[in-house]
Amino acid sequence: MNDQDRTTVASEACLPWRVPSGYLRRALGQNALRTAHTTATGTDGFTLAELVVTIGVLVVLVLLATQLLKSAATVTTLGHKQMDADSQARQLLDRMTIDFAQLVKRNDLDFFAKGTAAPNSVGGAMAGNDQIAFYSAVPGYYPPTGSQSPVSLVAYRVNAQNKLERVGVGLVWNGVSSTDSPVVFLPLTISATWPSATNLTASPTPEPRADHHARCSPTCLSIDLEACSL
Repeated sequence: MNDQDRTTVASEACLPWRVPSGYLRRALGQNALRTAHTTATGTDGFTLAELVVTIGVLVVLVLLATQLLKSAATVTTLGHKQMDADSQARQLLDRMTIDFAQLVKRNDLDFFAKGTAAPNSVGGAMAGNDQIAFYSAVPGYYPPTGSQSPVSLVAYRVNAQNKLERVGVGLVWNGVSSTDSPVVFLPLTISATWPSATNLTASPTPEPRADHHARCSPTCLSIDLEACSL
């Protein structure tokens, strides 16, 4: 036995045991499978009570979210209605501002309002909804013939449906038409010349002139006062 053989024998003699090739790999694999099987069989699932409680909490959360969305939708709808009402009211207030700013102030012209008395059109106590009618230097709906004057008859009233109505009828110059009434001077009054401008029940809308021109006047304006009070 040479020196190399003696060294190999001595090395083998020093090892307590030798692991055959592939044995360690098989042992580790079997141990991993045994551990996974133990873990899987040892884990418990959800109980029926836990499932019921979970579903109940989920239902409550869904109901709360639905109520929040419904409240948000209601607030948004009311906000849009309020903006629409404000927009309509702004148009009317702008129109009234112009009408009253251009009011014809003369002692020989009639004026109808709450509390007015002779020689003007008698408004009196005006039980119920208020009305007003006056001459104003604003454009109105003029008849197809005759020389147009810069003056119109403007009337406002609140009708039985709580809607504020306005009508503006353009007037012609005196003496140019035998059918269309011009600006009249006292002692002629608005209520005697255009009854529907001062009578709440004379017609569905104020019609200072009884012909189709007044009924189709594009200057008529109506606004729902109940919508503005939202």
